[in-house]
Amino acid sequence: MFSEELQNKIIKYYQNYYKSCGLRDFKLRAENKLREEAVEEKRLLRLEEFLLLKKLQAKECFIMGAGTGGLAVVLKEKYNINVSGCEPDIVALDILKEKLKQKGIDDVGFTADFGEHLTSFKSSFFDLVYCYTVLEHVQNVEKCLAEMIRITKPGASVYVNTPNYGFPEERHYKIRWPFPPAYLPRAFSYLYLILRGKPPKFFKSLNLLTKRRLSKILSRHKNIKTKPLSPVKSSTQELLLKKLA
Repeated sequence: MFSEELQNKIIKYYQNYYKSCGLRDFKLRAENKLREEAVEEKRLLRLEEFLLLKKLQAKECFIMGAGTGGLAVVLKEKYNINVSGCEPDIVALDILKEKLKQKGIDDVGFTADFGEHLTSFKSSFFDLVYCYTVLEHVQNVEKCLAEMIRITKPGASVYVNTPNYGFPEERHYKIRWPFPPAYLPRAFSYLYLILRGKPPKFFKSLNLLTKRRLSKILSRHKNIKTKPLSPVKSSTQELLLKKLA
């Protein structure tokens, strides 16, 4: 368990985040984030074979949008994988670094770089790049994907998980949509959120990626092979991108 001071930082950070989505149970959700590592461990257990995690001991993993560090802790403690990553949210990055410090894990590989410009990281260096629910938040999806592919070793993989906005659901607000958000005028979505008692400001920042749009972007990269991991009709886009030699 982490220090009381760090736990309070974690709770405050996530309370602010969940309130920005208009979630009434924001306090409970924030407290649940104190068990973030257990959630990440369960998720990785499902992905263990796809990502070949047991074969990555002492190898290098990059986390795109590393958040408050739950994933980094589990990758290092359970799988002995060397972890690096970027997290432009300074508050989240501070929490991540403090978590690693308290766990005795080196934090030198974590920076505040934006995903579009991973200038701190070498090309063809990482054995795995992990990107979970990040692409919908970035400034430029194409540049982020290009950078993730650039820093991945030939023969290694990029794991991508992002919402499918061609599906009538919005995961951050925890509500169903009458129609897929990607196919509606933004103004309609803002009005719908207001009518549901939700603040629309957070929604304005989202990239409404659909399977078709993401597939079109990835098709421009001739040096990757894409393997879908999620069902065709799903609110999630889950992909494994293998970088070719």
